[in-house]
Amino acid sequence: MILHIIRHADPDYANNTITEFGRQEAAALAAYLHDKPLDKIYTSPLGRAIETALPTCRDKGLEYTVLPWTAESMDYMRPCDMPGNCSYTFTLTEGVRDFTDLTSESRNGSDDMLVQNSDAFLASLGYERCGARYKVLRNNEETVAVFCHGGFGAAWISHMLLRPSQLSWLDIRLQTTGITTFVFGNGSEYVYPVLTRLGEIPHIAVAGLRVNNR
Repeated sequence: MILHIIRHADPDYANNTITEFGRQEAAALAAYLHDKPLDKIYTSPLGRAIETALPTCRDKGLEYTVLPWTAESMDYMRPCDMPGNCSYTFTLTEGVRDFTDLTSESRNGSDDMLVQNSDAFLASLGYERCGARYKVLRNNEETVAVFCHGGFGAAWISHMLLRPSQLSWLDIRLQTTGITTFVFGNGSEYVYPVLTRLGEIPHIAVAGLRVNNR
């Protein structure tokens, strides 16, 4: 299986949609994906993610499915205001344990929610998380795209990379319509999701658009 995690286009936060420039970005993304395989499209419930996905849905003749748990939250973007360094224990069989956060602000359980829902979602696609790896329940040759957000997307990517998702806001910044891709292998009993690209925007250059640093 191939999983694309795609940030929404240039946002109009006040109106829960995307700007005119964002619509150009979304159209460029759809054109880029036109001749590439895509079997399922999922989106955050927020308008800016849905509006970004729509041109690709129309081009591919696919309906989108809303994943409520992929909505943006400031809980993923808390400031690092605690002294010292974070610490945690990591093993290949158990993953991350004993994590010490760097913020004094509450994350309101968002990180546990992300992990639980990510596990359930990937299990529905044939990959059951077992510690730091995934058991292959069934071979899946599909390509799946999830349109979501900068903060949430970075946290999910961080979790997929076997890191505490709370670290994501420190060192992962996703460009609007940036594509992050993980490949889940088939043919083995257990697999690790392999990161093949992080936040790439080749469609922006092809369309002659400026790089958006929002």
